[in-house]
Amino acid sequence: MASVGKALEYGFVRRGRFKLGEVELGQVQTPAIDRLTENEPSTASTLGVSKARKDEMVKTGAISAHQYPDPVNGRVFRSPSGVTLQFMALPEGDTSPDGKHRKPIKSPSGVTLAFKDSTRPHTPQLKEGNGVAVFPNSKMVETHHPLQGLADAIEVVGSVRGIGWDWGKGLHVAPETRPLDRRGFILSTLSSTILAFLTLDFIESMLKVIPGFSPPGGGSIYFMDRPFSFLTHTFLGPWVKAHPYISTIITRYTVSTTITFFIGIAIIAGFSMCYGILTLFCVGLLGHNPQSWPPLFDSPWLTTSLGDFWGRRWHQTLRQTFFVFGGYPAEYVLKTLSRPLIGEKKAEYVGRIGLVLGTFTASGLFHGLSIYTMGKGGTDHTATVFFASQGVFVLLERVWKKVTGMRVDGIWGRIWAYSVVLFGIQYCMDGWTTRGLASGLIIPLSLSPTRLIIFPILLRILDH
Repeated sequence: MASVGKALEYGFVRRGRFKLGEVELGQVQTPAIDRLTENEPSTASTLGVSKARKDEMVKTGAISAHQYPDPVNGRVFRSPSGVTLQFMALPEGDTSPDGKHRKPIKSPSGVTLAFKDSTRPHTPQLKEGNGVAVFPNSKMVETHHPLQGLADAIEVVGSVRGIGWDWGKGLHVAPETRPLDRRGFILSTLSSTILAFLTLDFIESMLKVIPGFSPPGGGSIYFMDRPFSFLTHTFLGPWVKAHPYISTIITRYTVSTTITFFIGIAIIAGFSMCYGILTLFCVGLLGHNPQSWPPLFDSPWLTTSLGDFWGRRWHQTLRQTFFVFGGYPAEYVLKTLSRPLIGEKKAEYVGRIGLVLGTFTASGLFHGLSIYTMGKGGTDHTATVFFASQGVFVLLERVWKKVTGMRVDGIWGRIWAYSVVLFGIQYCMDGWTTRGLASGLIIPLSLSPTRLIIFPILLRILDH
């Protein structure tokens, strides 16, 4: 469906999709992901910007004050196409000349991955392309390489967030917390990927213990039909016995909320694990710039509002897909219908409302499709209702800000976001689990540390 969305989008974009900095297709030979854009993806800190130039750009708003370090004397590692891959500072006073002898850095198989030389980082000149300020990493020349067009096509089809492309404008990219030197970046990514794998494996294994979740048939997250038995032996015992119905409701939703929370953690771990494997492959074997692979999530547990959660902290891999299937059409229809009635300016505002509602509704239909294609129980509209409601709540946050002058933020904003997401998504989650989502195999038994090591140890301890 994501590929269908891309096909529809390209059908409506007459001139094609451009790398930031291009005014004609094929002008930029380096991959879009290796270029410095307003999304702050790739070579920001490796190129270096002069102090005077930096101050000028901060003043004009082209960059933020903390975005790029002041240039220092150092060693630049470049790819064969000239893209700066890494910058290593040299000791104070070391004035290694800009040598003409470039030493190739090769992979074990003999493939040249990069060239190494000693130089001060070049101060790039700011240029304009498609109205966006960019730092060119290579000369703006037409390419005549027969495979360049194919390489660009593969990249634009494979790019899900739009980093380095004109359609990724406005995308939030999570700040990088890993070391930017290649070795440190790979080791940090490897450790986080292993942690994500272990987390996913543990949660999946624990879910299989829940009644009904082990067989392929699936089970409901609302399986608790009585209060916890141990509560009757505590100080809450008399109250539980006096209020059996309320106690059952509290127990049922406590369990369902806990399961929903941990399934959410498993989703984050699963996405992060797959993304980490891709990162290791592309940076470790293909020689991509580490900054071309920024984090997928931006600490979603630290969210302070729904707008913050869905627009910044959650992964943005299907952002453009939902724009194409729902946001853009709804924006166009509402703007077109309202323009004769309320004028151009107000129609723009109505169109933006349609963009939000249409995008979230498309997300709901997309997620609902996954329930339907599991082939059990027919259609289920809980996902559509949940995600469409998120668009309404996001708009309510904007209304709150307009009325009160204060945005939803802080601890109360966090409580609000957690409540809306965790309680609202439960019915959607139950639709998935009853059709076998939690019963499916993710980590095979032969690769599961939890089921091969942890569970046997726990069973042995319990036996004694």
